[in-house]
Amino acid sequence: MSEETFLSDDFLRQLIGVGDLDLVVGVPSYNDAKTIVSVLRAVEEGVLRNFRRERVVLLNVDGGSGDGTQEVLLEASSLAKSNESAFESLRTVRWITTQAAHNGSPAGMLRTILAAADLLHAKACAVIAASSKNATPAWVVTLLEPICRDKYDFVAPVYSRHKFDGLLSKNLLYPISRALYGKPIREMRASEFAFSGSLATHCLAQQEWQGEAFQGGAEMWMAMNAFTNSFRCCQTYLGPKPHQASGANVVAVVRQTVSGLFSCMESTESLWQAAAENAPLHTVGPDHDFSTEAIRIDRNKFLQMFKAGANELSGILEKLLAPATHAELMRLAGLDAAEFQFANSLWARVVYEFAAAYHRSVMNREHLVQALVPLYRGRVYSFITKHRSSDAAAVEADLEALCQEFANQKPYLVERWNLKEEGSS
Repeated sequence: MSEETFLSDDFLRQLIGVGDLDLVVGVPSYNDAKTIVSVLRAVEEGVLRNFRRERVVLLNVDGGSGDGTQEVLLEASSLAKSNESAFESLRTVRWITTQAAHNGSPAGMLRTILAAADLLHAKACAVIAASSKNATPAWVVTLLEPICRDKYDFVAPVYSRHKFDGLLSKNLLYPISRALYGKPIREMRASEFAFSGSLATHCLAQQEWQGEAFQGGAEMWMAMNAFTNSFRCCQTYLGPKPHQASGANVVAVVRQTVSGLFSCMESTESLWQAAAENAPLHTVGPDHDFSTEAIRIDRNKFLQMFKAGANELSGILEKLLAPATHAELMRLAGLDAAEFQFANSLWARVVYEFAAAYHRSVMNREHLVQALVPLYRGRVYSFITKHRSSDAAAVEADLEALCQEFANQKPYLVERWNLKEEGSS
């Protein structure tokens, strides 16, 4: 086993001191000093209320915070130990904190949690981000119960989101996972999820830790590993997920996510090229929900960036896309805002042609994925404009139509993917 090569000696000593247990709750953090205490309290209460007989460790894996996150956590957990708990537990609940081998890397943090769960022979593990300021004690049992009680191996969350939040999942990850694998997972890149000990062991045995699939979205990679290797998957409703104005570079997020997705598609091509069994995914609670939270989005900026990017990258796009697709994009780039509509059918075709070009290495893969970013912005502009006044039912109907479009065009993806020549045709 390779865990020892990236886990610190001190962390290994702490794990050995714990011994075998039943449950792990991992709390990855990175500059979350303002929210980690509320998450800590929610996790502790959730464990003590609902898992009184189980042996549990609460594990914080930090990505190299510079705001004192770990110090705040240690102080808060020490205070909790010194006071009488309101919830009597029949077992000892321990907090362990460590730093991931690769600072700031979500992939490195998740790998550390997986290794800990495996070494401790945990039956189940939940992951709850330290940035989730609305985390509740109920999240712990909601995530772990499908594994502990119903023997599922991977539990994805369903959130109540604003209709314009999570647009990368809505417009790309959700429809493509349904079309290719028959698994309608709403949140492929989530900050909360759970998995069984057997899935953790399986994932640790993979050789993709430094590859684009894992680095591009560790939780997405894990979900795809689960449903392409016959592990039992389900979803569970966690409630509201407030919109967080992210300081993250949108270009980097899209690039990493798409690279990870396309890399996962390569490693599982024999599975998705076969006919997918499109069965409903078991969901505890509603399988979708939209909040009425008010958020502000400068949609015109998306249109401007699409136009500039499409025109600037026209020569590159011509190498990647079929002539008709390229021509349609160039036509869109010349339209004014009142006429602009990035149709579902065109978006599905663009994504599939990019995936096939990535597979055939038509050009440098990093540059290829970068060229998709302005096109995604055009799609986002169109989606926001179309649904400015739409209610939840209308948005959901359009998302269903988009999923169906991706499914209908799957034979086209297979055809493009299997082309022998490197150029577009």
